This record gives sequence, C-alpha cells and structure tokens, in this order.
Amino acid sequence: MQVIHKISIGIVFFLGCVGVLSAAASGPGIPIRVGIREGRNAISLVSAGGLEIFSKGNLWKTVAPHMPVTISYVDNMFSIDGSSLEGPVSFQPARYQGTVRITDGYTYRGMLECIKTPGREGMTLVNVVPLEYYLYGVVGKEMSPSWNLEALKAQAVAARTYAITHKNSYGTRGFDVTDDTRSQMYGGVNGESPSVLRAVDETNGEVLFYGNKVIDALFCSTAGGWTENSENVWGKAYGYLRGVPDFSEAMPAYRWQLSLTPERLAAVLKATGRNVGDVTGILLSPLQRRPMSVSDRGISGRVRSLVIIGTEGKVTLSGNAFQSLLSLKSTLFDVYDGQGLLPDPDRSSVQRETLFSVTKGVPFVVYGFGWGHGLGMSQYGAYQMALSNKGIKNYYRQILSHYYTGTRIEQLY
Repeated sequence: MQVIHKISIGIVFFLGCVGVLSAAASGPGIPIRVGIREGRNAISLVSAGGLEIFSKGNLWKTVAPHMPVTISYVDNMFSIDGSSLEGPVSFQPARYQGTVRITDGYTYRGMLECIKTPGREGMTLVNVVPLEYYLYGVVGKEMSPSWNLEALKAQAVAARTYAITHKNSYGTRGFDVTDDTRSQMYGGVNGESPSVLRAVDETNGEVLFYGNKVIDALFCSTAGGWTENSENVWGKAYGYLRGVPDFSEAMPAYRWQLSLTPERLAAVLKATGRNVGDVTGILLSPLQRRPMSVSDRGISGRVRSLVIIGTEGKVTLSGNAFQSLLSLKSTLFDVYDGQGLLPDPDRSSVQRETLFSVTKGVPFVVYGFGWGHGLGMSQYGAYQMALSNKGIKNYYRQILSHYYTGTRIEQLY
C-alpha cells in the first residue's frame, strides 16, 4: 500500500474559473490550455447563461443566454458582427458555474480563447480550464465510466500526472495539450459522468513521483500480458517504466491476427523504398513465455527488430516500422504458418525456427497481443485488477504501484 505524502510546491491556483468541486476535493488546480480547433476562419459559440466577451483581457460585450456568437478571422483581424477586435479574444459564461458550447462540437467548462494560429492562416480555439475540471473531461474518454471506481481513480491519477509532465508540449502552437490521442482524449463536459467526477474528486491533486520528479505516466489500452521496458520503445531507460505482468487477457483486442501473403509483404516493402524482391523468409526469434531475454525482442516479447529476406536482398526493420507498414495493433507479434490452432506462448512453448520460411502464393499469419505501445499502465489491465479486488478501499494505489515501478503518490495541491 502506498502512503500519500504532502509536499510544498509553488503553484498558482486558477481561482477565477467557473465550476463546481465536491467537498472532498482540495482545489481546482493549475490552469491548462487545451487545443480544440486550429486554422479555422470562423467559430460559433453559445452559452445557456449568456456570454462575456473579452478583447485583450478587457470586457467588450455581454451576450444574452442562448444567443450564438460567431467570431471570424479575416485579413489578420478578429471580427464579431462587423466589429473588429484585437486578440486574443476570450469567451466566458456570464453565469456562475456556466459552460460554453461550440455550436458544432462539445461543451466546455472554463474559458474559450481565440488566438491567431501561429505560422499559418486562421485562428486557434483554446480551452483554458483548471486541471481538475480538465480531468473531468479526460477520464471518461480514456476509460468507460461504467468501470470499477478504483480503475477510474488510477486513470485519474495517471492522467493528472501526464498532464503535469506534458504541460506546454505544444507551446509553439499556443496551448499545452491536444484533445486527442497525441496527448489525452478530452471531451469537455460531454466526457463527464458521476463516476468520473467522483474518481477525480477522490484523488484531487494526487500525482506520481519517482525520486524527486513527477513521472511521465504513459498508459496504453491493453498491454497484451506484459508491459515493456522504456528503453526497448523509447531507447532510454526510466526506472518507473519497467516491464511487469499485465492482467488483461480477458479483454477485447487482447489477441489479434492478420493473414498475409509474401507478395503483399513484398509490395508493401517496395512501396516504401525497401525492395527485396520476392519475400522468402523472416528472421525473428519466436515469441515465448514472458519475461523474455533475446536481443531482437523486449522483456514483454515486443519486437525490437526483425529481418525480411528476399530474392534480391534483405532489410532490417524495427518492430515499430513493421507495425506501421501493416497497421498492426502493437509490436507484440509473431508469425506462423496458419496450420492448426493459434500458438499460445503463455501456456506452451512455440515450436518454430528463428528463420521463418514462406512460400510464394501461400498465406501466413501475423498474430499478436495487446493494443498500444505497452509502456506504463494497461487500462484494461487496471480494469481487471480492480474487478478482481473489488471492495478493497483505495486499491487504485496498488494498481499504480504495480504498473509504475518504484513510484509514490504525492499530494501536489
């Protein structure tokens, strides 16, 4: 069981933002800037309680409830109803605890700010929102709100930690994080639910530390039975991103397969400038029970490199490159001839030679496990751990300590 410590860190609280927080929470947290739209010529917004429009921080106009407002960016100027404004132009709900909705999109807490899109035409819309309210719209997009509360709480701490570490990742574009998988999925108010709000509130301000630093709390959908060491994915070792068993075997997408012909593989290689002629074989250690310790695979069995041999040469590919070429769900894969039952390396030894030979015109199978990079917390693994230990109070701490080796939870605010 991890112990939560209180630490002193200088943080500027974003006290002016609208919203509501439960009594269990200790504060809304630092503001974070989320990139919502980029390169737009016009955006329409509306609020059920009315809008306050600010130009360069000064109140310019108040708009009645339910009255849409369209802001455009033409000839290097912001414009609303024929009036030119100096940017940035921001929109806040006039009513306490109000929200602002993009007429063709989601609804958001906090403030929506329009800025000139750096380096290109149009304007960028940014949601400026306290971190805790941002998490309200993240956790339910990254995990199903119907999942066990302890899994949602683990996701809340991981997502909060990730947001802190990646703040200002897109500073040159005018915001901190995106609202998609390049950062974390974020749906504003549309991503919220009672279970998600509870998970965020009950972990308010908690982040993961390793030593004296906030970690990069990466997570993936399904790790496929074992997570990976960071150096085998990133090329750099982090003490908290170590390969550990993953308990997601009952989850969707745990196992997958793709039927492939040597001709198709050769064509894909040729299209990317890697012509080897007719493919005759693949040089790759067979996937076996984890943990593994062979040079061309990581501890989880994820492929670090493989060699494709053809009639006109051979090419060495990283596991990531091969995954990209064939749009595989992960780099945790192997090959077999498609005869009989699909091999199960976790229950029996896989019997094949390191040089896997293929025959012209005869399909073979690429099969694999998991979905995503396999670093850090497996979301389906967290779900299964919480489900298997239902009723244990604050079990989310054990989930986090399992997937993030040697970390501890600190109260950041």
